[in-house]
Amino acid sequence: MIDPLPRYGLVLDGAEVASGAWMDVTDPATGLAFAQVAAATAADVSQAVNSARAAVVGWRVTPPLERGQAIARFARALDAEAGRIAELIHREEGKPLGEAQAEVARACEVVHHFAAEAERVWTTFLPAGGQGRGSEIRPDGIGVVAAITPWNFPVALVIWKLAPALAAGCCVVVKPAQEAPLAARAVCELANRSGLPPGVVNCVTGDGPSVGKALATHPGVDKVAFTGSRRVAEIIAGWASPRLKALSLELGGHGPLVVLDDADLDVAVDVAISQGYANAGQACYSVNRVLVPRALERAFVERFRTRMADVVLGPMATDRGLVRHRDLLADARAHGAQVEGGDDLDGSRVAPALVTGAGPGVRLVDEEPFTPIVAVMPYKDVPEAIAEANRPDYGLVGYVCGQDLRRAADVAHAIECGTVVINGWRVVVPYAPYSGWRGSGIGCELGRPGLEAFIRWQHVRVLA
Repeated sequence: MIDPLPRYGLVLDGAEVASGAWMDVTDPATGLAFAQVAAATAADVSQAVNSARAAVVGWRVTPPLERGQAIARFARALDAEAGRIAELIHREEGKPLGEAQAEVARACEVVHHFAAEAERVWTTFLPAGGQGRGSEIRPDGIGVVAAITPWNFPVALVIWKLAPALAAGCCVVVKPAQEAPLAARAVCELANRSGLPPGVVNCVTGDGPSVGKALATHPGVDKVAFTGSRRVAEIIAGWASPRLKALSLELGGHGPLVVLDDADLDVAVDVAISQGYANAGQACYSVNRVLVPRALERAFVERFRTRMADVVLGPMATDRGLVRHRDLLADARAHGAQVEGGDDLDGSRVAPALVTGAGPGVRLVDEEPFTPIVAVMPYKDVPEAIAEANRPDYGLVGYVCGQDLRRAADVAHAIECGTVVINGWRVVVPYAPYSGWRGSGIGCELGRPGLEAFIRWQHVRVLA
């Protein structure tokens, strides 16, 4: 007799709740199911939203100091369970364990940061001089937030929404990706076990389109915070906008790395390798195009090729990712580009790919690849490099390498991305905003602006 797969229910009103149907969770390294999660219905979504709606009445008026202390307890619980949650990411998404551990560690930093920020959600009083007593300017949590998140960073991208929303006084219904729901669900379960009031954090797992639509159209949801593809974002915006819900959308990228003629090539190669192939290229912040002076192209490619030979990737998380990887490389070859690597390996693994000789009109330099492909493209002068960096309709993360920091900063300012990193690859810090410009999104996450994205403001004018 085969042992049944472990089952994990919904997290509603502080408790685990079964649903009428179950969905398999599959290990992408083996293709085998190893667990099941509840497949939420529209009625389950309503129960989750109603639970959050009831809880927000008390949570939004909890004094900021107490709210911060409660979030800090959640942060400590997440610290204690970081290893277990990283193992879940590794199993359900295929991310190498070291990368999964780093994702959870950075997520813990974010929760600690917003625990402190919660204590600084202050009301301001502005005296009015001779025109009455003055004005009270008070922040108020926007209400109930639907957090709809993808599979590629199943904990970080939940935390980026959950932590600032809690700090602002909001309650949250998390909808993790159906491909990788377990780690996100475990985070929501921990939030409840750490002592947050029932209903403040809920989690509904299940089919993406049906559960997502139920959340985005529910009259009890005040804001939808989504990370994912532009195509899905347009659908979600279509559901939410007629109901005038607040939206934040963090979408894809097509990361340029501009290598200046005074750059340290070893640093530039390290950035390209680290960010081009992290999470098997399945990251919105990836380096997809390396723009290098013609005179340095050969030297850069030789160094890159040497480093690439040592890269070992985890499995692609989805079958559609595998198909896309093959299709993009086939399209590049059909356009006369040169492809090195990129071969299928065992199971769902592929080798990293280097592409040269590609230009506009080749899909992998026009569309977000979301696979481990890096294109190297030569340029004649810096204005041409900036023009190419800004050509695709993306604007999430860009990179610059150069030793003259004033010049590098000028180039960074000219790149139309919400984040630009100079001479390195650490993109995200809790205290700075992470935002997509142009086709890469609306609004921002993290930093003080990421907190205020979950706040509505009230002006109380005292005249006598």
